[in-house]
Formats: sequence, structure tokens, C-alpha cells
Amino acid sequence: MSLFSGLTTRALSYQDVWGAGSSPQGMSEGRALRLGAVYAAVQLIANGVAALPLHEYREDSAGAREPVARQPLFVTDPTEFGTPFDWKFQAVSSLALRGNAYGLPTGFDGLGRITRCEWLHPDDVSLNGDDDVKWWRGRAPEWLVDGRPTALIHLRNFLLPGRVKGLSPIGAFRTLIDTGLEAQQYGRDWFRNGSVPAGVLETDQPIRQGDAKILKQRFAEAAAGHGVVTLGRGTKYRPISVAPEEAQFLQTIQATATTIAAIFNVSPEDIGGETGGTLTYNTDETRAARLARTTLRPYMARVEEGISAVRPPGRVVRFNADASLRAETLARYQAHSLGLRDGWLSRDEVRAIEDMPPLPNGEGSKYQVQPGPTPPVKEGTTS
Repeated sequence: MSLFSGLTTRALSYQDVWGAGSSPQGMSEGRALRLGAVYAAVQLIANGVAALPLHEYREDSAGAREPVARQPLFVTDPTEFGTPFDWKFQAVSSLALRGNAYGLPTGFDGLGRITRCEWLHPDDVSLNGDDDVKWWRGRAPEWLVDGRPTALIHLRNFLLPGRVKGLSPIGAFRTLIDTGLEAQQYGRDWFRNGSVPAGVLETDQPIRQGDAKILKQRFAEAAAGHGVVTLGRGTKYRPISVAPEEAQFLQTIQATATTIAAIFNVSPEDIGGETGGTLTYNTDETRAARLARTTLRPYMARVEEGISAVRPPGRVVRFNADASLRAETLARYQAHSLGLRDGWLSRDEVRAIEDMPPLPNGEGSKYQVQPGPTPPVKEGTTS
């Protein structure tokens, strides 16, 4: 019997795929994404993972993998609403914002295996019981979609011990996001309302209102044309700078972005924050490798494990990460070379690291110590 044999069949709405709504903690995705730093962080993570292709592999008991010749529909075309990129983006953005991603299976093959699923809005899903593993001891959690029991694929991000559901970042850090949004709103109103003039024309002589308007108009016309401005009657121009207390919202916005970068584990400078040190990246490849190792890889693993769990036995799904995302190309190849030369890696093991199938007839399974480079001969000695 299929794990999803009791699935409730119903029509899918736009909200099922990714509708608007507010989280139980009172912070909606739409509101959180209005903060530039949150939008930039989630987009960086979701785009980074969604751009990587998924492949299904056969995996034996020893962990050796080789790609499946004919990739399943669940990998090549998993959704009716958009592209595979959109599908992966939805899953990762849901994990990043709400800590959970809920997949509703919508297609099955003749053996009851899932061929398609759609990611639901987290507000449409609830637990039919407590969010406590002790409550569900010995049985699988039951999910309700629009109040009806429904079998789902459940991915979790930040998971606390003893809990069934992942922690929602936008709920946990609602106060921080609200502060950033308020600072952002203050800045918009400050500039839009023009509460502080750009400058003041001053004179120590009495001046009538009509003359003042003429003086202001002539000054504005000359300044707009980048020409020389001549001021009579002892008139002086004094520009008005933003007072520190008025400009504090700019610092608040940047500080909020820096903190949000830490929450989402991305570089502050990528989302409008400020790095705390003098760290710089030598190459784009180094920066991409760091992002993949520290930020993208955990999301990739969660999606891989969640999808692999509903695939047939002996099949696993893995992202085919580009070489530059896993490690710097030169450093990785140097490590492979050392392992082959010193005999603690076989060619098949190296090929497995690179998601390549083993060599035929077991040719790559042998360990062989290879001669290293001949050391240079010192002057005054003979070889």
C-alpha cells in the first residue's frame, strides 16, 4: 500500500500553491519580505538552491551511487504550476521564512509512487494534535489542510528537540523585522515629506517677501544649471545637513540588515549590512564556495532527504552542485590528487565525490600508491 493511499483529492487553488497569509506568530511573509534585508537574504538562498538541477541516483548498500538513466517525472517536472526552478524556490523560501515546507502530492504512477507535488502555504496546514513528539509517540503526525486530514511531505529547517514542526524565523524575530520596517517607513516619510530643507539663504538686511521669492527663484535656476550663483545684499547660502538624531534610522536599517544576515547565515554585505571586520574574498569562486558550504548546503540536504524518503528503495535524489559551489576547483583537484598519489583514495571514490559513476570492470576500485614528483637536486651534489 502506498504511504499516500489515503490522500484526500481536491482542486488546487492559488493559495494552495503559494497564497498570501499571516503566520500564527502574527508576521506575514509579505510583510517580512517588505524589509529589503529579508527579501535579499531569502532570494539569495532560494535562488542559489533552485538554480541547481536535481538528479536521481541508484545507491547500493556501500553508498556507491550512479545516475538513473531515465530520470523520473518527480525530478524533471514535479509541478503543474510553473517550472522545476519555481518548485525548488518555493520549497526553500518556505523553509527559510517559516521553518517548514509542506508538499501536497498531486500525481501518482501505477505503483502509487508520487510523480508530482505542490508546496502549500504554511498557514493552510496545521497539526491535528500537539506539536510535541511525546504526543505522537508510536504514530505518524496527522496533518490538516483546510481542516481535513491530508498526507503531506514535510520538510523542516530549524528544529528544536521534542518538536514536530520547525521554528519560524519570521515569527521568532518578529520584533527585529518590525524595527527594520519602522525605520524603513520613517526614512521614506522623511524624504517624501521634505521635512528638512536642502539649505537656507541668509542675509543680515531686511528683505520683503516678494524679493525673497525672486532671490530664491534665481538661486534655484542658477543652481539647477550648474552655473555660477551670484548672491547680493550680503546673502549667504548655508546647506543643511542631516542631524545625527534624524539620520539614526539609516544606522538602524544597516544594523538590522547585519543582524538579519546572521540569522539567515549570509554575508552582511550581500543584503545591505556591514561586515564587522576586514575580511575580503579573493575570488568569486571562493565566495560562492563559502555560501554553498555554510548556507546553501543545509537547505540542499533537507530537500534531498525529504524527497528521497518518498522515492523507491535504493533510489536517492541529490542536487548536482556545480564544482565551484562545493569547493574551489583547484583545491578540490589537489586534494583528489594527493589522495590518489598516497593511496588512501581510489579513482572510483574520487568519481563518487564528483557524482560520476564507477569505472567499468572494477578498474577504479584499486588503491595504488603513485610516485610523487622527484625532489630537486641541490647544487654541489650528484644524483
